[in-house]
Amino acid sequence: MEYLSGKELSNQIKEKVKEEVASLTRKPHMVVLVNPNDESSLGYVRMQEKAAVQLGIRFSLITMKDSEEEYIAKIKELNEDKDVDAIMVTRPLFKGADESLIINEINPSKDVDALNPLSLGELFICKEGYIAPATAQAIIELIKAYKIEVKGKEVLVVGRSISVGKPVSMMLLEMNGTVTIAHSRSLDLPTLLSRADIVIAAVGKPHLLDASACKEGAIVIDAGIHYLEGGIVGDVKPNDKLRAISKVPGGVGTITTACLMMNVLKCYRRNN
Repeated sequence: MEYLSGKELSNQIKEKVKEEVASLTRKPHMVVLVNPNDESSLGYVRMQEKAAVQLGIRFSLITMKDSEEEYIAKIKELNEDKDVDAIMVTRPLFKGADESLIINEINPSKDVDALNPLSLGELFICKEGYIAPATAQAIIELIKAYKIEVKGKEVLVVGRSISVGKPVSMMLLEMNGTVTIAHSRSLDLPTLLSRADIVIAAVGKPHLLDASACKEGAIVIDAGIHYLEGGIVGDVKPNDKLRAISKVPGGVGTITTACLMMNVLKCYRRNN
């Protein structure tokens, strides 16, 4: 069984971004609104800041209060600011927040996380130059880098979030895969796994899927990452019957940061 690494690919993407940023007269500016009460969000933002600085991208972090009104007011302000190219709102938001109400305020041309309905709609119809959520794009980049054939294959996507499961399903469909979408409440996941040539795991639960139920020679792309007492694990428990599985950590997550920086550049191009 081969373990698919994202490190080299991540470095390649970052190098391309760095080269383009260096050629610009005005550096792209990314602004992140963060919920300070969520440790996972703070850790995620620190990684993005480190990557942005290394690539020459300006990075601003704004700590928000638990107020929909303040979020909306700040987003409207950033939408109008011509010096801001990309806006991201970290999730989860504070308890009781209307996530869609806040996300929908982001100008689609500055929506670096591609979660605004218009951004997702452009992805759905595969409009030229669309921006995809970074993790969904990272999965596709990993598949392409390892020359994994999707055309005509049975592809099972386990997960239905708007940030990973749903968008990556549409992207795989565009690559001519025969796509089935399942989730944690699907009644017979082992049967679905037994038919799939490629499994995309993005369900967000540690070892929910056991690769022993997969078809012999199947390929698994695991987008999950969970910090447990025994170590870091993904959504899938590996098994030697697989042809390959992405590393956790060191697989999809590694590429996600690079794809987010790539999205910052796409937003810059849209606004300049």
